[in-house]
Amino acid sequence: MVSVAINTQTPPIRFRQTYRDLVEKYGYLELPIDLSAIDSSDYYISVGGVAKMMMAILDKFSKVRWVSLGPGYPPEVIYNGKEFYFVDVQPETLKGYTEFKEGIYNESHGLTKYEIQPFHYISYADYNWLSAKKLLQFYKDTDIYFINDFQQLLVGGIIGPSAPAVLWYHIPFVPELLSRKIRDFIVKSFEGFDYVIVSTKRDLEGLLRAGARTKVKQIYPYINTSSYKKPGKGEVEKVRDKYGLKPDDKVITVVARMDPMKSQDVVITAMKEVKTPNVKLLLVGDGSFTSGALGTGKASSWVRKLKALAQDLGVYDKVVFTGHVDDEELFTIYEASDVIVLPSRIEGFGLVVCEGWVYGKPAIVSSGAGVSELIIDGANGYIFRSGNHQELAQKIDIVLKDPDKYGLMGKETVKKCDVNFAFEQIKDVFVEAMKDYGK
Repeated sequence: MVSVAINTQTPPIRFRQTYRDLVEKYGYLELPIDLSAIDSSDYYISVGGVAKMMMAILDKFSKVRWVSLGPGYPPEVIYNGKEFYFVDVQPETLKGYTEFKEGIYNESHGLTKYEIQPFHYISYADYNWLSAKKLLQFYKDTDIYFINDFQQLLVGGIIGPSAPAVLWYHIPFVPELLSRKIRDFIVKSFEGFDYVIVSTKRDLEGLLRAGARTKVKQIYPYINTSSYKKPGKGEVEKVRDKYGLKPDDKVITVVARMDPMKSQDVVITAMKEVKTPNVKLLLVGDGSFTSGALGTGKASSWVRKLKALAQDLGVYDKVVFTGHVDDEELFTIYEASDVIVLPSRIEGFGLVVCEGWVYGKPAIVSSGAGVSELIIDGANGYIFRSGNHQELAQKIDIVLKDPDKYGLMGKETVKKCDVNFAFEQIKDVFVEAMKDYGK
């Protein structure tokens, strides 16, 4: 058992009210705020992949402190005995930071090229410095720092040789998609960490091609499979009624934030080609945590485009937009589904596929998604060529003939993405990273 300090951009706990609002509502609140002392409607647990992964391993450590972005949030809270700290930044800094990290994200997913602007980088560095400064307050009784993803690339270099630091880089690393400046920035940033974890063999090979000089291990992302509750028949019927699903409807489900990178347009276009009768498409999700910082309304703009596309193709009555759902409803949606589709043209991994496998649901996955490395065509699902809606439609028709056949194999495959399986590998990385520090 070791003491760990975790760092992510997306907070594991999200607040519906600002710290100031909470103080006005409850009066004096002693820090850290014990969340058991306030109403549960004032906050909720993040459903995003990285936050969910880290939440699944908290009980593996003797002590946990977690630092994340939280504009306007309380500076410190306690939840289930764990300590959570939030970094606040000014709106202008948040905007510049978001521009820079979105530039990395967009290039990594082959969407657009990014011309680095000094203020964007300064804002990114400022946020990373504030994160590292908070983390370093814990150095006396922290065995290892566990930093997550492209939003925190400078943290390792700032922590430096003061303590062991491991980075898990979750988004794709395909050097051919990146401009020289962005590629070099990422690779040099990796060297500030004692160890780097990547999610797929594709990314490991990319680092080798880019000549990265750091210790690297590939570990598949994971979920706590035992935490996924089996909803009852009544709960399933309630969800089907909520979204207008008839008893004989076949349900195709895409779980993803509303973002062009997630390629919901590909599956909407495929709906025009699907020959199986009585098929409905559920699009589950809303915007990203920082999507509002740019003032562009990217998520709502993408939803409008998707709805217009469905209207133009004549499939609008077959597409349902659920918006954000909590875990309980998400579990029920999985149970009510016949097939899970991951249409992203390129994706770091795709834990939603693993979640679907927990419920015995087959998966149809783009060749650009990292989880495609676990797909066995015709056994636990199918792979379709990235962006090819016609091939996707064909695979949907095949799977819907006998979805249970593919789902059973998926239940076996998901064992490779269970928290206990993954943590044994993470533990090896931690031991290797700590040994040079005498820990």
